Amino acid sequence: MLRQEQHAVLPQSSVNEQARQDFLNQLGKHVLNEITPGNSAAYQRRVLPKIKAEKGREPESRHEIRKEMVRDPYYQMTSSFQRTVQEMMWNSVDDTIQRQLPALIATAKTIREGETLGSLHLDPNFEIPPYIADNDHHCMPGGYSGDLVDDDITAGALYDKGAFIYTQGLFGPRMDGIGKATALMIARTFPDLKPQKILEIGCTAGGSTTGLQMGFPDAELHAIDVGPSVLRYAHARAESMGVAIHFHQMNGEAMTFDDASFDLVNCPASFHEMSRSAVYNVFKEAFRVLKPGGVFLLSELPPYEGADPWTQFVRDWDTYNNNEPFWGALHEMDFADVAEAAGFDRSDYWQGTGPGIAEANQLTGAVEVQNKKFMGSTRGGGQAWYAHMTKRTA
Repeated sequence: MLRQEQHAVLPQSSVNEQARQDFLNQLGKHVLNEITPGNSAAYQRRVLPKIKAEKGREPESRHEIRKEMVRDPYYQMTSSFQRTVQEMMWNSVDDTIQRQLPALIATAKTIREGETLGSLHLDPNFEIPPYIADNDHHCMPGGYSGDLVDDDITAGALYDKGAFIYTQGLFGPRMDGIGKATALMIARTFPDLKPQKILEIGCTAGGSTTGLQMGFPDAELHAIDVGPSVLRYAHARAESMGVAIHFHQMNGEAMTFDDASFDLVNCPASFHEMSRSAVYNVFKEAFRVLKPGGVFLLSELPPYEGADPWTQFVRDWDTYNNNEPFWGALHEMDFADVAEAAGFDRSDYWQGTGPGIAEANQLTGAVEVQNKKFMGSTRGGGQAWYAHMTKRTA
C-alpha cells in the first residue's frame, strides 16, 4: 500500500491507528467499488419502470430520478454506508491529530518563527465567507475554516492526512498530484509560457502548490485560502519540504494583489465549494491580477452537459450526501459565459481533458487509477483530469 511521505507536521499514526485507517481505506474501496454499483440494477428493475408507468416516458432530469431513488431501500442502504465510512475515516484521522496536537502546533510555530524560505500572512480581522464558514465540506469536521485553539493547525492536518486516505493515495505520497498535472497541462498547451509569478486560489494544505513548484522551480509562488488553520499547516509543511511559497489569508473574490501581477493563476478543484456569485467574482479577480498573455487554469470534475439523466444523477450524489451543496449547480454552469463576463475573450476559453493526476505523478502502476467508484465524483486520476483554461489577451 502506498504510504504518505513524512514531513514535519504530518501527524504520525500509532500502530493501532494506522491499522484502523488502513481498514477504513479498504472498507471505503469495497463500498464504493463493489456495493454502490448495485444501484444500477435497482434503478433498472424498480425505479425506471415506476417512472415510465407514472409519466409515460423516460425521465427527463436527474431530479426526477433522485425523487424516486431516495425511496429505494438499496440506494438508502448504500448511501448510508458511503456517508458513514467517510465520517469514520475523518474521525480516525482526527484521533491521531488530537493525540499529538500540542506538539504539532509547537513544531509549526517554531518553523514559522525561524528563518523561512517563504512566508505566511494571516489577517486577524479576516471574515470567512459564509459558503465556507457555514459548511463542513465533504464531511471534514470543522471544514476549511475550523480554528479550535491558538495557533491551530487541525484543519490542514485533517485535509492532508485524510484526503490521502480518501483518494487512496491517488494524489501521490506528497499529495501534489493536482499541481503536477497542472504544470504538465501548461507545459503541453502553452510551451512558450514560462511563468515567473504564480498564484494558486484555494490551496488548502498546500499539496497542489508544492506540485506547481516542482513544475516551475524558478517561479515565485503565492497561495491563498480563507482558513487560518489550513494556512499555518500549509506554511509549515512547505517549509519542512524545502519549498518557498508565500501563503496569504485572502478571499479569492476580493484579493489585495496588484493588477496584472501574475503570469499564471491556478484554482485546483475549489469552485465546487463556492457559491455561484463567488465563482463569477473569482473569475473577475483572476482576470484582474493576470498579466496580458497570462493564463487562468482551473480543474474540476466534468460538467453535466451532454450526460444522460442517470449519469447526472450518479455524479450528483455529493450534492445531497457529502456536504457539497454547490456541487450540482457548479457542474451545470457554462464557464465560457463566466469567463466572458469576467473580461476574458470567449474565443480564448477552452475546456476538456488534461493529464491525469496519477500520470503526472508517475503512479499509474502504484495506485488504482481506474477505480470502479459508482455513486458520486470519480477521483480524476486515470487518463485525464478535467481542465478549464482561458488566457488574458489584453
